[in-house]
Amino acid sequence: MSDNPIPQHVIDAFWQRWGNNLFMRAQGLEVDIVGVGEAVVRLPQVMATQRGGGGSDAVLNGGVIAYMFDGALGCAIASSLLARPEMRGIDPQRLRQSTINLDISYVDAASGDHFQARGKVVRASRNIAFAEGELLDARGHTCATAKGIWRIFWPRDAAPGQP
Repeated sequence: MSDNPIPQHVIDAFWQRWGNNLFMRAQGLEVDIVGVGEAVVRLPQVMATQRGGGGSDAVLNGGVIAYMFDGALGCAIASSLLARPEMRGIDPQRLRQSTINLDISYVDAASGDHFQARGKVVRASRNIAFAEGELLDARGHTCATAKGIWRIFWPRDAAPGQP
């Protein structure tokens, strides 16, 4: 559990903006914000089409892992941005972010039937955010780690004193 309790307005804004991601749903992925600046993307059941990592039918494909990290780290950043005081009064649909860099280290074969990518914000400023995470298998074993940088795009017509 997180040491960063999530205010209800952050939860509501998150689900309004990022809670209906069609690509993640199509991949069977589930997202949860577990604290301000912390998120988890779960793959509760690996599909046959998601295997093939390292040329093995038993290992999760690296592309699936990359997407899980992009989602987990990006959602962690989103939750931290939505909790900022200057977000009050800004429509969360108008807040944008884009991945600049996502560096992944595949440290062990991702074998198993379900996984979770955990993301946590390292630092978030007005226009850029840094996050890190790890991919865990069903036993809690780390299969991969990631770190990334995101660009933040605030609405251009935000109220005076806001970004």
